[in-house]
Amino acid sequence: MTKEHVIANYVRFARLRGDRTIQVRVGDVLKQLGWTNRTPSVFSTLNSQAFQKEAGLELLEKHGGPSSGGPSTTWVFTYKLIDAPQSTDQAVVANGAGLSNLKGILRDVLQEFGGGEAYLKAEREWGPDPWERVAEEKRTDPGDHR
Repeated sequence: MTKEHVIANYVRFARLRGDRTIQVRVGDVLKQLGWTNRTPSVFSTLNSQAFQKEAGLELLEKHGGPSSGGPSTTWVFTYKLIDAPQSTDQAVVANGAGLSNLKGILRDVLQEFGGGEAYLKAEREWGPDPWERVAEEKRTDPGDHR
């Protein structure tokens, strides 16, 4: 869960912005995930080679933690973004740009109804939502003895 969260909320956005480095604070990740008492798990994940390889990161430094080097919410990991992550996830499209590909997708279907406005008018005139109709039938059912 930590891995997926950091990749989705830190690494992907940094790549889209063209950033070369990112910083991830253990305490911030814990807060974003709504976790308590999971500091060692988050610390371990952020420190692991497997996470860095999957995310396409290289650990440059970690600072801000206790002198013992043990897990703490104050640790800040600084990574260099090296290459694309080694997974088969689809690329994230910035600012909803992928929505423009959907423009006109229902044009032919709506033309069968006389256009978009005619379709909406027919839908509105058709009657109540099917679930509203079921609820109304239940309220007027003489066999209902509740």
